[in-house]
Amino acid sequence: MTIVNKILVSVASLLLLFGNNCHAYSVKVKNPTAVDRKTEMAEIVLDKVTSALKLDKGETFIIHSKGKEVPYQITYDNKVIFPVSLKASETQTFKFSKGNPSEVTIKVCGKHYPKRVDDICWESDLAGFRIYGFKEDQASGYDLFTKRNTDLPVIEDMYKKAFDPQLRKIRKELEMVDRDSADRFNCDHMSFHVDHGVGADCYGVGKTLGAGVAALVDGDRIVYPFCYDSYEILENGPLRFTLKLTFRPFAAAGCENIIETRILSIDLGSHFTKTAVTFDNLDKEMPIVTGIVVQDKDEKSVGNAEKGFIAYPAPTINFDKQRTVDNGTIFVGNAFPCALTKTGITYFSDTESKSRGGAKGHILAHSTYSPGESFIYYWGFGWNHATFQTYEQWLEYLEAFADQIKKPLTIKIN
Repeated sequence: MTIVNKILVSVASLLLLFGNNCHAYSVKVKNPTAVDRKTEMAEIVLDKVTSALKLDKGETFIIHSKGKEVPYQITYDNKVIFPVSLKASETQTFKFSKGNPSEVTIKVCGKHYPKRVDDICWESDLAGFRIYGFKEDQASGYDLFTKRNTDLPVIEDMYKKAFDPQLRKIRKELEMVDRDSADRFNCDHMSFHVDHGVGADCYGVGKTLGAGVAALVDGDRIVYPFCYDSYEILENGPLRFTLKLTFRPFAAAGCENIIETRILSIDLGSHFTKTAVTFDNLDKEMPIVTGIVVQDKDEKSVGNAEKGFIAYPAPTINFDKQRTVDNGTIFVGNAFPCALTKTGITYFSDTESKSRGGAKGHILAHSTYSPGESFIYYWGFGWNHATFQTYEQWLEYLEAFADQIKKPLTIKIN
C-alpha cells in the first residue's frame, strides 16, 4: 500500500469513528488509588454531552477509547455511565461523537415477581439479590442468589421454572403417588434453591437483617423494617439497575409516621448493591445499624470501623434433602463511605434466636442517621464456588472496595 493510500485509509477511519461533524467531546478518567480497578462505572452529566456535541432531539452518540466502542447507559437521573477498567493511578481518555451506538447486551437487570409473595430480584453479571414483598408481612432482610459459570441474567429463568404450570402439575401428580418422587422432581427441575450449574438461593435470612439491611435503633431495640409497601423500578439495565422502595409508616423514639425510602442500585462488574436510605418525618438524630445475620458463634465475623466494613462467612443451606450437597460458603460484606462509631457482634437470646429461625445474632456496623440526609452504604457478597476461593481473599477485596468508595474515579473534561 502506498503512503497516499495509507493516508486515505486513515482519513476514512477517522470519518467512520467521529462522523462527518466537527463536534467532539472527550473526558479523561483517572484511577486515584494505588490498586487496579476493574469494570467500574464512570459518570458524567448527560447535558454536558448533548451540549458539547450539539445534539438535536433524537440524535445519539458513540463513545470510543483505545480504538474500541465503549457501551454506555443513560440513567434515570440524566447521567451517562460507562464501564472503565484502570490500572493503579492510570488515566484513560474517552471520546464522544455523534453516531448510532451498538446494541448493549443486558447483563444487569431486575424484576418484580407477584406470584412469589411479591419478591423483587436483581442481578449483575457477578451476583444476585432479593427482597421479599408485602405479602410476607413480617420483618425480613436481604436475600442472596449465588451465581457462577455465566455473566448473563439467570434469576428470571429460575422463577419461570419454579412457577411453570406444567411442571407444577407434574409435581402435584407425583405428590399423590409418592412424596419422595415429587421432592426429587422439584429439586431436579423446579427449585431455585438447588444449584443447577449457574447458582442458587442457598442463603439463610429469616426474620433478621439478612445480608445488610440498615435499621434505626430506639434505645436498645433494633427497629426491624417490615417488607416494602410500594416499589418503582427506575431503570433496568443494561449496565445499571435501580430500584426505589417505600415502606409503611412506623413510630420510633417519640416520632410518628416515619416513612423509610430506599434507592438500591447495582452496576455491571459489581458484587455490591449501593443503597441510599432516608427516613421522612424523623425530627431528631438517631443511631442506625447495618447488620449481617450470623448463623453460628465461631467468631469468624470481622468488623473494622476505621476502614469502614463488616464481613461474615455465611454457611449455605442444602435444600436437597435426598442428597448431600456442598453449596460452599457465601462471603457477605457491607462497606461504608461514612464514618462508623463502632462495629461488633450482638448475639440473640435463645428465645429470640428461635423466633428468628435459629440465627445466632448480627455483626453490626453502628453509625448515626441525621434527618434530611441519605444514609449511603454498599452490601454484597462473594462465593467460594465462583470468584473468591477463601475468606481471606474476600476480606482483602472488601477492604480495598471500602477504600475505593471513599475515593471515586476522577473525571476531567477536555
